[in-house]
Amino acid sequence: MTTLQLALSELKRMTRGTLPKLAIIALTCVPLLYGALYLYANWNPQGNLDQVTAAVVNLDDGAKKDGKFTRIGDDVVDNLEEDGTFSWAHLDSREEAQDAVASGQYAFALVLPDDFSAALVSPGDFKDADQADLELLTNDANNFMVSNFARTLAGEVRTSVSEEVGTETASAMIAGFVDIHDSMGEAADGAEKLYDGTMSLGDGVVTLADGTTKLVDGSSELSDGSVKLKSGTAQLSSGLQELLTGQKKLSNGTSELADGTSKLATGADKLSSGLNTMESKTATLPSSVNKLNDGAQSAESAAQKLATGSRQVADGNKQLATTADDAISVINQLQTDAQKKLDKAKTDTQSQIDQLVADGVLTKEQAETIETTVTQSIEDSSVPDALDSKVTEVNSNLSTMQDKLHTLSDGSEQVADGNQQLATGLGTLADGTKKLNAAVPSLVEGISSAADGSATLASGAHSANDGAQKLADGQVSALNGTAKAADGAKTLDSGAASLVDGTDQLHSGLVKLSDGVGDLSDGATKLEDGSGDLAHGLDNGVKQVPNPDKKTSDKLADVIGAPVALDNVKQAEAQSYGAGLAPFFMTLATYMGVLVLTQVMRPITKRALLSNGSNWKISIGGWLPFAAIAVVQTSLLYAAVHFGLGLNTAHPWMAWLLMVLAALCFSALIQGFFALLGTAGKFLVLVLMVLQLITAGGTFPWQTLPEPLQFLHQILPMGNVVLGLRHLVYGADLSVMSTIIGSLIGYTVLGLLLSMLAVRKNKTWSLKTLQPELKD
Repeated sequence: MTTLQLALSELKRMTRGTLPKLAIIALTCVPLLYGALYLYANWNPQGNLDQVTAAVVNLDDGAKKDGKFTRIGDDVVDNLEEDGTFSWAHLDSREEAQDAVASGQYAFALVLPDDFSAALVSPGDFKDADQADLELLTNDANNFMVSNFARTLAGEVRTSVSEEVGTETASAMIAGFVDIHDSMGEAADGAEKLYDGTMSLGDGVVTLADGTTKLVDGSSELSDGSVKLKSGTAQLSSGLQELLTGQKKLSNGTSELADGTSKLATGADKLSSGLNTMESKTATLPSSVNKLNDGAQSAESAAQKLATGSRQVADGNKQLATTADDAISVINQLQTDAQKKLDKAKTDTQSQIDQLVADGVLTKEQAETIETTVTQSIEDSSVPDALDSKVTEVNSNLSTMQDKLHTLSDGSEQVADGNQQLATGLGTLADGTKKLNAAVPSLVEGISSAADGSATLASGAHSANDGAQKLADGQVSALNGTAKAADGAKTLDSGAASLVDGTDQLHSGLVKLSDGVGDLSDGATKLEDGSGDLAHGLDNGVKQVPNPDKKTSDKLADVIGAPVALDNVKQAEAQSYGAGLAPFFMTLATYMGVLVLTQVMRPITKRALLSNGSNWKISIGGWLPFAAIAVVQTSLLYAAVHFGLGLNTAHPWMAWLLMVLAALCFSALIQGFFALLGTAGKFLVLVLMVLQLITAGGTFPWQTLPEPLQFLHQILPMGNVVLGLRHLVYGADLSVMSTIIGSLIGYTVLGLLLSMLAVRKNKTWSLKTLQPELKD
């Protein structure tokens, strides 16, 4: 019999009855039921997570950010609801959520604490920054995978919130840098203006220094003038004292003159009476003439003295009036010069300060402060108001006294002239009395004429007496005025002394002001250097502070908030969870489908063993039924997964061919071991399935296996089939396919060799053959 005839005869044997046919059909559907049904149940479990109910506890109290109230916990809950991955139940407390997760009511719980928002906005305050907490309550007893999904979700929430808050914080920080840049720019402009202002201030200070130097020189001249004024007032006071002494002497002389003229009048009256009597009594004439001669001589001597004294008084009054005129002129000139210099200093200072304000060196408030200080210094350095009032009062008294002195001088001049005339008259009288005394005889004849002359003399004496009385009264008034003038001169001298002190203080103050201006000049120089350094430093600082535009700021904030972007370049991609498991479970189902065939199929028929066919023909004839049914199993499974479940395969025909090759390989190995070892071979292929199940790397990477098992992954065929299907289904690199195909062909040949060895062994029968220890 040929190999094909052997295979067909075995298939006919298996399909002779209804039950065998149903058994073959059922066995053919085993991989379909196992692989396709399992993949159907787990094709897209992530898409059905919304059927899993989890709890969320939002205890967030909210916080203020930039003056606005925000509750980020509400945003997190809203995002969870919008995401729709899980179904969410809202609970009010952590304890309630903990009990619900523990009882299995909810798969897990996410707790947002009361300080969630406060912690997230805390980076705005560099001193009190704090991390926000998210608490995830899981219970692996509910479902281990759900706990993993929950941890992934919590990580995504944390990442999302962190990126959002980080971006907002970075945006605020960048905006702060922009504000700092703008502020530093304004500060740099202000520093530049300050530097220009300090340059102008330096020039102004130089001008101010020149002005203060002129003020110092002027105050020095004013001080010298006040010293001269003091000297003049001292001389005036001394002259007035001397005048007062002369006036006292003049007053005494005029009193004596008044007494003399009174006696003269009395004598003249007596003369007149005597001359009248003389006419009748000439006998007493010689003695009377002698007396008259003596009186005339005395009167002449007194009149000469009176004339001399009155001339001295007139000269002294004239000199006094001239001195008073000079004193008043000097006082007025000093007051005028002092006031002019102070006004000029104030005006110059005012104009210089106004110029500094106009140049922008000084502000208006600084200018007003300096004006007040300078004005106060000038006012403090000026003559005190009381002294100025006293000087004015003394000046007024001097003016009044000046008029009186001029009147007194004129009156004294007239008195001196009158006294001179009187002295001349009395001299003439004395000469006459002498001649009369010498010519008594002739006198008698002129008695009548003398009587008339004596009457005239008496009248003149009375007039002289009246004039002398008036002169005495005038001298008393002049004496009182001179006394007042002397007192005023003393007050004026004291005021001049105060003026000297005041001008000295003014000079000292201006010297200090000049020194202060010098210090101000040094300070202005330092300010100029410092403002220059400040302007340069701020300008450099502005260049170093970043100043991005809005587009750059937004991009920078996004980068800082999420500095690492994941660019997942998928060289090959499984479209779903089921698609990711499909290569492993399709391969496993193929192996299991061949394994269950051993329950109803014989690896080698005894009829073929009794024939004279060659060993390889018999072994292949025994393998072909297994291979045929395995190919049908695999094709049904692949069709159900590809068309029924919608597995998107990059290379569908190549994937089907690889599964067919895997079915041939697995059927050859299983048929070979079963044929060679019998029932023990079934157990061996079952162990082989278990080893391949755990080492194929179907769910986790094979590199995660314990090291002894990693070697099995590399030599057993199932791992190669899984790897090959992944490359064909997902569209990965196909360069590995040659190795995989070679490996499967090698295992297929190995299975056939085992089958041939079994044929050779089983052609010789023994008692064990007829009565085996374990029946198939």
